[in-house]
Amino acid sequence: MKDTNISRRSVLCGVAVLSLGLGADFLPEAAQAAAGITQLKNGKIQVTLAANKVLAKVGGAVILNLNDGSQLGIVRTAAGVKGFSALSLVCPHNGAGVMEDGNKWVCPAHGSVFALNGKLIQGPARQGLSSIPVAATATTLTIG
Repeated sequence: MKDTNISRRSVLCGVAVLSLGLGADFLPEAAQAAAGITQLKNGKIQVTLAANKVLAKVGGAVILNLNDGSQLGIVRTAAGVKGFSALSLVCPHNGAGVMEDGNKWVCPAHGSVFALNGKLIQGPARQGLSSIPVAATATTLTIG
């Protein structure tokens, strides 16, 4: 039988983290559906940052559903206007869609794991997720 006893210290530490409001800083937020999206005439996509509050914090991610059924992940990887990445959420190993799992992307088909910024962590994929050029200002991201 598995021992499931939790120490008093573990419980007290957990309660302290939650009561002090520190839990949100330690737990990654799940990617949300992107909002404030505009398709530009040149084919690029513009994303309004104010409509995607999760991107204000490093580690924040939104998912953008494209007309062809594929998805893009938009991730805040660092502070400042150069701290954004846009990634194809298609596994380069076999074309399956990857899903967010905490602070990484995971392919459900064969288990490839990618960092939130798209870099390969574990195969069978042999390369990271494809990145798409991003230009940012203080208020918008332009992808493509």
